[in-house]
Amino acid sequence: MDEREVIARSMPPPVDMAIDGNFAGKITPPFMHELRGWVSLPLIALALAGLLALLLAASRVPGAEKVLTWTGDSFFQKGLVAHVTFAFVIWYMGVHVALTVLMTAQMQGTRVPPGFLSILVGRAGLYGAGLSLLLLLAPVLADLGEPSLNNYIPVLDHPVYYSGLALLAGSVALPVVRLLVLLARERKADAAVFAVAAAGLIYLLALVCVAAAWFTMPENVGRQGANEYLMWGGGHVLQFANTGLMLCVFYLISRAALGETPLPASWLKVMMLVLLAGAVAGPLLYITHEAGGATQRDLFTRLYWYALPLPTTVVLGSVVLLLARRYRDALNGPPEIKAVAMALFLFAFGGVLGFFEGSIDTRTPSHYHAMLIAVSLAFMALYFSLFLPLLGRRTKRQKLRTAMYLLLGGGQFLHSLGLYLAGLEGVLRKTPGAAQDLDNAWKIITMSVMGLGGLIAVAGGIIFIFLAGRMLLAKPDQTIRPAT
Repeated sequence: MDEREVIARSMPPPVDMAIDGNFAGKITPPFMHELRGWVSLPLIALALAGLLALLLAASRVPGAEKVLTWTGDSFFQKGLVAHVTFAFVIWYMGVHVALTVLMTAQMQGTRVPPGFLSILVGRAGLYGAGLSLLLLLAPVLADLGEPSLNNYIPVLDHPVYYSGLALLAGSVALPVVRLLVLLARERKADAAVFAVAAAGLIYLLALVCVAAAWFTMPENVGRQGANEYLMWGGGHVLQFANTGLMLCVFYLISRAALGETPLPASWLKVMMLVLLAGAVAGPLLYITHEAGGATQRDLFTRLYWYALPLPTTVVLGSVVLLLARRYRDALNGPPEIKAVAMALFLFAFGGVLGFFEGSIDTRTPSHYHAMLIAVSLAFMALYFSLFLPLLGRRTKRQKLRTAMYLLLGGGQFLHSLGLYLAGLEGVLRKTPGAAQDLDNAWKIITMSVMGLGGLIAVAGGIIFIFLAGRMLLAKPDQTIRPAT
């Protein structure tokens, strides 16, 4: 433990979220412009995803097909594709790059202002991502392409949609590579910088998996099979990056809210290296095993079993111990600490469900929705603990923020619980309305719980979008200025 950590641990927690001093005076105007854009873009995507989630949840409520005219299979599948793209692709990647920009600004500081190439890379990534959102939305609104409900990143089989995905992937890669180049010149980096950079490298490995899948595509698999094979390996590796980002977020929020990190900096770096080692195995599976074979497919899933448990257990366990030891500070501290606790519970709940899921019924989405929303909860807390304060936007709406986190987390718990119990009765995943075959009272009850939980969770998401969006549109606090 260094002297700075000793001093921090001796200080009482702030009444509300303090501004992380590690970034003080280091965000120059070019980085501030990038940060504002990358904070706004995922918020827009999440707003679109929330609207679609409300419509999709309503379409699965028993009897919805008798009242609503848009609950047909075509709308459900295209809406599901768009929802996943905006809620779990653009949202996650946008937050990833916002963190990447912050860590780049911290490393570069004000000693050497960002050069023309650095600014060009940053602007190209930001504007390219903005254009990609339009390309991904256009086919949905224009009712173009056939939906392919493959795992991880479902797609609309249309050139415009594929172009949007490719542009988004490249736009995210640009600032990630910029940070990695800076890190390569640094002998000793901050743990959070190292963690975000490691997550960025894992993201690039996911892109390598997608490229490897493209060049090793099996013959005669059809469009649906091709999309599934294309996204399967890269999707698995991408979850390593998302998990690493969540662990980093817990580290950052604990540092800002409690003045104490849940584990030593060196431990966080080692855990991120474990995640990176697991991700490195992904591209190798395309060389060592038959393309699209059962063994290759199974091994990608087994990467979760071999590489994810240790780092997540160590970091999340450390966060739990920190919260337990300082429970009074956590109770009296900013709402973002409560968001961390809710995310921990939801992530653990989803992880347990994952051991008892079914491949074709609703137990599978019950598992991954709980874990994905846990990551989203952490990211939402990051907005109010780091992003918005650094942009000069702060709020003391503590009760509203607490309600927001509890609604989203509690609603998702009910949503996942209802899906899991319905799956035990054989209710199929990815099916709307009457196609669900809700032929007994228990199926109707469990899917009603699912629908209620979905509505509650969406209410929490609406509050977040409204509050964060309103703060972004407001004038910045004049006491918080970007570095010059």
